[in-house]
Amino acid sequence: MTLDLVRTGPKPPPEKPEAEASLIGAILIDARVYEETVRGRIAPAELSREPHRLILGAIERVWERGEPLGFQTVQAELAARGELDNIGGAQFLVGLMQNVPTVAHAETYATIVERTALLRRLIGAANEIAHLALTREDAKSAVVDAQELLFAVSESNLHRDVVPLEIALRRFADQITQRADDQHVGVPTGFTSLDAKTGGLQPSDLILLAGRPGLGKTSFALNIVWQAAAVERKTCAVFSLEMSEMQIVQRLISMTSEIDGNRMRRGRLSPAEFVSISDASARLQKAPIFVEESSQLTVTDILAKSRRLQAERGLDLLVVDYLQLIEGAGDDEGRVQEVARISRALKAIARELQVPVLALSQLSRQIETRGTEPMLSDLRESGALEADADLVMFLWQKDRKDRDENVVRLKLAKHRNGPTGDFDLHFQSELTRFRDLGETRAEV
Repeated sequence: MTLDLVRTGPKPPPEKPEAEASLIGAILIDARVYEETVRGRIAPAELSREPHRLILGAIERVWERGEPLGFQTVQAELAARGELDNIGGAQFLVGLMQNVPTVAHAETYATIVERTALLRRLIGAANEIAHLALTREDAKSAVVDAQELLFAVSESNLHRDVVPLEIALRRFADQITQRADDQHVGVPTGFTSLDAKTGGLQPSDLILLAGRPGLGKTSFALNIVWQAAAVERKTCAVFSLEMSEMQIVQRLISMTSEIDGNRMRRGRLSPAEFVSISDASARLQKAPIFVEESSQLTVTDILAKSRRLQAERGLDLLVVDYLQLIEGAGDDEGRVQEVARISRALKAIARELQVPVLALSQLSRQIETRGTEPMLSDLRESGALEADADLVMFLWQKDRKDRDENVVRLKLAKHRNGPTGDFDLHFQSELTRFRDLGETRAEV
């Protein structure tokens, strides 16, 4: 018995010319389709057919000149450029309008065109990655460059043209309506005073939590993760470049069971405490927390792993501990420029995945010599950090009294979309737990 093998050629790239035609036809029928659905979102080069690219280019030019957008003006623009015959004449434009099922589906056409254009860009990146694999001797550098290519594809989807205020106002009204239906838009931190100022950690925000070593930055971040995952059932990803997976687990168990972490490390526990640890472990097993421990992570590693987690399980909060340990591109740029690039990339990840990104950061030593509360300029290694971040929070202690009473001050130094503030926290270091003491009282 013989098998007849059918040879199939390579699959053509993803294209939907009929969706492109319907979208252009809808624009020629109703100019509002271009303003509300296409402008700044789909460029002529992203269309798969040359006639479609020429027509959309003519539409762009007519719009930019402020002329009425429609069949007559677009036909005149194509004729003036000598492109009318290249598309098949005026009859081709008429055919586009006649074949539009309904202008009401313009958003659907645009989504299809946008998706296929993105897939074609991905194929182009894949071809470049294949070339890297075939020509590079250094596998590690090839992987880094491949990740950069994929990151560029996803980041390109974030770039948008200017938007008319009318459209922005409409989107804002939709957002307000949505928030009226759901009061908990942000991820709650568990700290009532902080949540009252911020409404929780908001999607697409880059949040910096900074402090000198020993003030509990990781513990504070894990307190937020615990509240979000164990209480609110939000999916959280923790990328730890400093602590091991076991250290993070121990802190979460200590926090949940309220048992001294040092005693757990020594193993000197009573039977009742073993039961408490077992109960805490059972509770944490139900919390959607995902931990990645690695001393060598790049921004593209974080994006790739986060994107996969979001696709498979959903993602509500991303924590990076800590920013200065993220590996750079490895070129000859200075560390300040490298950290600035990492900061911008983390902001891009927050925007792409539509989740808050909480990044821990070090403060410079200037605060110790100055002896005062931290300022934005104290962020270590890059002034770009304060510019990129939507929220900047500092942990600090004012004096010996704070240290004796285990009081740590939380300073909300920057809040792009709301008020700042100062809060007092009680830090139980043996349990790695912070408790909210409310807003800082004015000094007498």
